[in-house]
This record gives sequence, C-alpha cells and structure tokens, in this order.
Amino acid sequence: MTFNTLFQTVCIGLSLGTLLLSGCAHQATDIATSRPATSYLTKVDAMERSARVSDVHYRLHLDLPEQNTPFTGQAEIQFNLSDASKALTLDFVDGSVDSVEVNGKAIKVHHNGFYITLPASALSTGPQTVKINYTHPYRRDGSGLHWSQDAEDGKVYLFTQFEDYHFNKVFPGFDQPDLKATYILTATAPAHWQVISATRESNIEDLSNDRKRWSFPETDLFSTYIFSLHAGPYKVWEDKDFRIPLRLFSRQSYQAYVDVEEWFTVTRQGLDFFDNYFGFPYPFKKFDQLLVPDFVFGAMENVGAVTFTENLQPRREKTRADRQRMAVVVMHELAHQWFGNLVTMTWWDDIWLNESFADLMGNFATAEATEYKEAMQSFSTSRKSWGYSEDQWITTHPIVQDIANTEMVMASIDGITYAKGAATLIQLKHLIGEATFQRAIAQHFQRFAWRNARLSDLLATLSEVSQQDLSQWSQAWLEQSGVNALKAEFNCSNNKVSQFTVSQSPANVSGALRQHKLDALLISASGKKQLIDIHIEGPATKQPSALDLDCPAFVLLNASDYTFARILFDQASVDYLKKHINTFTDPIQQGLIWRALWESVIDGELAATEFLDLALSFLPSQTNTSLIGTINANVDTAYSYLVLRTFVRDVSDKQIKYYRNKLEAMAWAGYQTENRALKRTWFKQWVNYLHTKAQLANAQKILEQKSLSNDDAWALAGSLVREQAPKATRWLDSLSAQDPAGKIRRLEAEAQAPDIAIKQQWLEEVADPDTRYAFTELRGILFNLFPLEQHALNLALQEEVIATLLAMTGKQEPALQSVLASAILPRQCSTEAQAQYLQLADAEGLAKSVQKVILKNSQAEQRCVAVQLKLD
Repeated sequence: MTFNTLFQTVCIGLSLGTLLLSGCAHQATDIATSRPATSYLTKVDAMERSARVSDVHYRLHLDLPEQNTPFTGQAEIQFNLSDASKALTLDFVDGSVDSVEVNGKAIKVHHNGFYITLPASALSTGPQTVKINYTHPYRRDGSGLHWSQDAEDGKVYLFTQFEDYHFNKVFPGFDQPDLKATYILTATAPAHWQVISATRESNIEDLSNDRKRWSFPETDLFSTYIFSLHAGPYKVWEDKDFRIPLRLFSRQSYQAYVDVEEWFTVTRQGLDFFDNYFGFPYPFKKFDQLLVPDFVFGAMENVGAVTFTENLQPRREKTRADRQRMAVVVMHELAHQWFGNLVTMTWWDDIWLNESFADLMGNFATAEATEYKEAMQSFSTSRKSWGYSEDQWITTHPIVQDIANTEMVMASIDGITYAKGAATLIQLKHLIGEATFQRAIAQHFQRFAWRNARLSDLLATLSEVSQQDLSQWSQAWLEQSGVNALKAEFNCSNNKVSQFTVSQSPANVSGALRQHKLDALLISASGKKQLIDIHIEGPATKQPSALDLDCPAFVLLNASDYTFARILFDQASVDYLKKHINTFTDPIQQGLIWRALWESVIDGELAATEFLDLALSFLPSQTNTSLIGTINANVDTAYSYLVLRTFVRDVSDKQIKYYRNKLEAMAWAGYQTENRALKRTWFKQWVNYLHTKAQLANAQKILEQKSLSNDDAWALAGSLVREQAPKATRWLDSLSAQDPAGKIRRLEAEAQAPDIAIKQQWLEEVADPDTRYAFTELRGILFNLFPLEQHALNLALQEEVIATLLAMTGKQEPALQSVLASAILPRQCSTEAQAQYLQLADAEGLAKSVQKVILKNSQAEQRCVAVQLKLD
C-alpha cells in the first residue's frame, strides 16, 4: 500500500489507531512520501534523507520501569535541513507517539508504526529542533531495549542491541550509519540499578519513589547503531590504574563465573597493541564491557560499552580454549572501536569491512599480544572453514554486496562477511607486505577519523601506500562470488620434477579467476619435504621453482594458508593420505587436508564411510582442540548421512550401529584424558553418541559424583532423556533442585524425549507471537527438539513444521523464523525435497535471512543425494 492510498483510507475512517492527524483538510502533498510503510529502511530512502539532513544532535531521556511494561521517552533532535520543500521521516518502529513539537510549535503527525512523518509545512530550511514524547515496549528478542529477568534471583536487567536498524525501537531518529550524531542522555531507573552508556555518567540524582536520575555528558560523533544504554543491578568491577578507564559488568548471580583479572589483562593488552599498530590512540573516553543475559550474538561493539554473551564465561572452570575464545572476541570488539566506530561505513554495503577487518585483527592481535600465540592457527583450522562452507552454498555472494535495505543486512552477515573477508585481507597482506598494510591502515584512520568511508576510500589509500593498483584485486576478490579450486599437475623425469603447473578453476558459481600468492609443500616417496613459493594468475601457471626438485608423492598447495581457495585431491592423493595422514603434525596443514577431504565428501567424490574411517584413525592421537572440533563437526554430518540412508535406501541399520559404537568409544576414550581442554572437547562428542548400556551407566555414575558443572550435567541428563534411560526424570528433578537457574536447561533436556506431543507443544509455542520465552531460550530448545535418532518423528511432523514456519511470517522476528528453519526442517535426501524447499523459499513475505536458510536446505538435499550415490 502506498502512502497516498493509506492517507485516503485514513480519511474515510480506517486505521485511526496508528495516526495522529490535524485533520484530513491537510493536503496529501504536505506529508506525502514515497517511502514504503515497512519495518526496514531502504538505501534509496536513506541516501535521499542524508542529502537533506546534516549536523545531527540527540538529547534523549528514558523513564525505565522495572517490570516488563512500556517505558516512556522524550527525544529532542537538532539537525540542519537543506531542503524543506517536502515531508521528512523519522524512524520509529512499534512505539506510540504521544506528542510532537517542531521548532517550538506543537503539531499533529502521522506515525504508521514504522516511521513518523513530519509535514513540510512544519519544516524550514536551516537548523531544526524536533521534540517527541512517546512510549515503547521492552523487547524479548534481543533487539531494541531487551528486558530479562534472572531465573535465579528474580533481578531484572536491560541491554540494548541497535545493529543493524534497532535504535529506532528505543528512540525516534535518523537510524542510518552515515548520519553520525552526538548524544546527551538522561535516564530514570530504580535506585539500586546501574545505568551504562557510551560516556561515563556525570551526575546521579536521588528522586522520590526509590528512583534515581542518571545524566550522561555529550558523546563524540558516531552512528546510531553503536549507541547504547544498559541498566539493572549489574555487578561492576573497575580497573582504575590503566590510562583508559575500564569497567566490567555482569549479572549479580553470574559474577562467580567471571574471570575478572584475565578479562582486564586481555583488554589492556589489546588497547596497547591497537594503539601502536593503528598509530591512532583509542578514540573514546572510557571502555566498559558487559556480559548480558539473553544476548543473541557473540558480542556488539557499542561505543564505550561493548556487550558480550555470557557464553564467553561459561558456568564451569575455563579451559585454555575458552580463554583464547574470550581473548579473540574481546580483541575483535576492540578493533571495531577504530574500524567501524571511529571510521564508519557509509551504508551497509560495506558491513563486510567492519567484520572482516575485526575478524582478522581479533585473531592477529590475540596471537601477537597475548599468551594465545596459536590464535592464527585456530583461525585457519576452524574459523576459516566457516568461510569455505558458506562460499559453497547456493546462497554464496560477493564479499562486497549491494544491500538494498536493512532487512538484507543480517542475511548478508555470514562466514563470507567474516571469515572469507578476513582470509582475503590476509591474502592482501601477503601480497603487498605486512608493513605496507599496517601503514595504509594507519593512514586510513588519520584521513577518515569521525567520518564515513567507502571501500573505494580504503582501496585508494592501500593503492597509494603500496604503489600498486588494487582495483583488479578488488574486483576479483571482493566483488565476485565463489571460491577457486587449485590443483597441482606435474611430470617427473629421473625422479626429478620436469614440469609443474598449478591450475585454478571456479569451484562453484563464479567464473572469476584470481591472483593468488601462496606456497606448496612437496613430499617425496622417501618422506623428504620441500616448500616452494607459488604465484598464480589465470587458469594455469607454470612454477619454475619446482623444477629439478625430488618427484613428489604428495603435494599440498597453500601449505601456510596464505590464500582462500579449495584444494583438490585426486585419487592418488587420497590413497597417500590413507597411509600417511598421521604423519602430518603442523595444525595448519592438517586443517587444510581435512577441509579438502570433507569437501570431497559433500561433492560425492569420497565416501562418507571412508571419511569416518580416516577420522577414527587420526583423531585419537590429536591434541589440537580447534582442529578436533572442526573435524568432529564434519564427522557428525558424515554419520548423519548414514542415518538418513535408511530412509532412502532399503538397507539395514548395521552400518549405523557399527559407526555409532566406534564414535562413542572414541569419544569416551578421549574424555579420559587429564588435559582439561581435550576433556571438554571429547565430553561434548561423547554426549552426542552415548547410547550403549555401558555408557549410559557411566553417564549416571558421573552424575552421581557431582563433578560436572551445572550446564554439563544438564547436557548429560538430556542425553539420558533422549535415550529413554529409566532414571532420566529423577536426574532432571535432582538437577532442578541443585540449579534453580536451570529452568531452560531442563526444558532443553525434556525436549529431546521421543514424544511427538512434546514436539508439537514447542511448535505451538514458537508460533505464538506472545510467547513468554526469550529468543535465546527458544533457540536452545529448537536445536534440541529433534535429535538425529528421532528423524522419523521429524519427518512425521514435516507438514506441521512448514505450516509453523509460514505462520510466523510477519508475526515474529525473522531471526526466530530462521532458527526454526535451520533447526527442524527435516532432510529427506531426495531431488523432490530439493524442489520442495526451493519452492518454499519463494513463499510470500519471507525475509531474506529466512529465504537463505531454506535455500541451504534445498542444497543440503542435493548434497545428500550425491553422498548416497557414492555410498551405493
């Protein structure tokens, strides 16, 4: 419905509940706008608005209730308007507008539930002041101002999440990254609460009714999506000795799990490293970090008040892998304070630069500045695999995308945006040199501090400093989708290399051939290893550096993982690995080999059983938890193909039983180690596969010993429910008494029961727009709802699952709809199902992020068919 149609409809008495009008005598042209009435902002509308609006300043106030009831707010927005000939919109989703004043005059405005339209008659050229009084509900989906109640002590906590387009779910305004602004905030809240924002409070005033008013001074200039406000009775720790004021916050009931000193140590190391590496001191006045409940993502780089998931500080003793993960995420968010917050993208097309850069620097800084020197190895063996995986789905896309509207932003943020983008920057560093790359980045910050920049701006600086034209590099690497496949082809004479060529081809959707600078490891039949540098351009490039070397029995391209490309193994290479896979000890080389083997499985070239046999041979002797975790994730998928096989082939379950027993035994043996990080890794795998009487008995013995953390105990109890162990309910009752905060953990465990009524109950709950559960709670339950062994139940409820998915459109946030599609749309291993999911993805009204998940499901069907044919 266009705005003009809506205006006419209102004038005959419909939809009056969302409008405040001075009367239909107003001319439609006075408030007409071509902007669609949607919950997202288009790039076209954002660019049109930024051409008219500049010099924005917000003065904001919120009155925060403790209960989950709407809060009230006042917003004063000052800005300069260059064109007052037409109406102007202010983004404001879901709230209700109580009054509006423009330039000192009270006016009636149109609010359609998505934005407020200021009529042209109320505007003038030059400085403007708009004052708005409004109310808005808290949210439970992790966006806007999220309300959470601690299950353990009943205390209430609030936090904001504004990326990508959620500032307007708390404050009316110009919610787009290129309209940077300053912010002055006041908030009234219960007297026992802390209130945290981008600046440190300048005053706290006692009010009546056991409340306080918090006042915050004006901020620096930055975008709306990185402003924030958090409130509640948070526990606070402070480091007063560092040159930058540092604070750390958590729920009161969670403080025992927070490694405060290590967190501050890593933060100080990161700030020291980035100040030096970027040649630009930390740009803001303080640095707070908050562990918040119900957080949907890993972390968010809000200026001066970064939010993190509590999963970074699990409710148990931390392993080295846990601590390294925490360090990498802290460094990632620190890097954003420069790349993203100080220098900000003009529009969401360049969100990849924010995340790719932070993904690279998070791992690089951790390796350079902390004790976790293995961080870049972990990036190669684990994180980078995410990028390869995403780039080989039919939903692949260029690193740089055309983001038409804010609804597309979250659909575009994936392993390509993060891991592939970071890997591409690593390739760029290797191409132009580390020192040159560092100088260019420092110069970029100097040039664009407190401003917005585009990819073209960064490329211009990189080209200038490196004295190389990087436009072709950008076009090939950033602006075209898909991954290249590299293959070594060679001939030998008298046991010496006489010809050595590396070919590249598109591995999936793209015809792009790229420039690669990498290395190759050649291993002779006697085991001699030789490493050579390689440069590739075009479909085939001869490599003279290989000539006269010992004839290789095996070649590993990209041995140091400098580039982003698939490595193709021929049958001779696979046969070599079957005999020698345990001789490789370098984690990066091991990761490359296992990634290539897995890609051969999903391409239908290597049997899933061969992959499982190789894993059963290789994994028991390994100590690298990152590598083990990545391989085990692929092991799980390979095993799932065997389970699915019984639904599409007339075969017995003998093969399933064989491999499940083997995998259970391997995981149990791994769990017996004294190495805590390894023990943790193998525990999760053991829980997945335990099913024999002996292992179910071991599970109950461990629960009786009460040696596990609460969360691990719940996971183990869930497996007892899944396997219908006689005492499963007793353990749930025991853990509920032991862990009052574990209410959701119990629901996750109970959801695993092979009971169709339980599955249907949760389908009804997730479809309810008024569900009492937070997004994160429903997400955890959905991913536990259909264990692999209950695939028959999943298939039996397929029609109900699809009906639930479609019923959620327009009623719940796309993020929850995406979770449902990802977690419980059943696989069928058929071309018919592939076509069905392709059709489902075209259903009317689906958000891009939901379509993306369904399209992946369609391709998963295609892959499953190929895997089954190889198993035949």
